[in-house]
Amino acid sequence: MRLDNMLLAEGVAGPEKGGGSAAAAAAAAASGGAGSDNSVEHSDYRAKLSQIRQIYHTELEKYEQACNEFTTHVMNLLREQSRTRPISPKEIERMVGIIHRKFSSIQMQLKQSTCEAVMILRSRFLDARRKRRNFNKQATEILNEYFYSHLSNPYPSEEAKEELAKKCGITVSQVSNWFGNKRIRYKKNIGGYPSPCYQSDRRIQ
Repeated sequence: MRLDNMLLAEGVAGPEKGGGSAAAAAAAAASGGAGSDNSVEHSDYRAKLSQIRQIYHTELEKYEQACNEFTTHVMNLLREQSRTRPISPKEIERMVGIIHRKFSSIQMQLKQSTCEAVMILRSRFLDARRKRRNFNKQATEILNEYFYSHLSNPYPSEEAKEELAKKCGITVSQVSNWFGNKRIRYKKNIGGYPSPCYQSDRRIQ
């Protein structure tokens, strides 16, 4: 239910044809920006969200079609078997239930991966609009690139921090603080789906 509500809120699921324009508008408002640059990035966000929505519905239709086809196939097999042995309605109902539960599990995985994709997009969209007084644009891009390319374990080693500090022209301590804050913001953005790698950040809050 939580996944469904999130997909509806982001405009990915549901009958809307806007491709999540309401969610994009909310994200733009949350960032507090305005002007031509804001409009361009807002349009880019909408376009990417629309792609996620299209992929989600395409895959969902494939799963539903596959479920119906497999159910029909099993029903035909049971009818053939009924010529040689008695098959009760309860047995048919049980087989159909097994099939539907299996495909429901697959659909749940699709919903979860789609939610993760939306949250990563939303996080990037919002983070890109936050102004950093202590970092120039190039430094922020370098740090963001490292963070998202190591999303499964965004904890740079001391050697990596030193290398990042040199590239960004900041101190190692500033790099450490940036990653700590970034992990906390990202965890808040993904809401109810924190990754196990963020457990240490939860402890220090």
